[in-house]
Amino acid sequence: MTTKKKRKLHSPEFKAEAIKLAEKTSVPSAARALGLQESQLYT
Repeated sequence: MTTKKKRKLHSPEFKAEAIKLAEKTSVPSAARALGLQESQLYT
């Protein structure tokens, strides 16, 4: 029997801060700092 992983839900505030960080530095470094995949920031 397999179990599905629950998706993390991020608050609008977290998302806004992630975008600001990506604009300040770069998407790859912001993603690493936040523990996300790059594609999550591009989306």
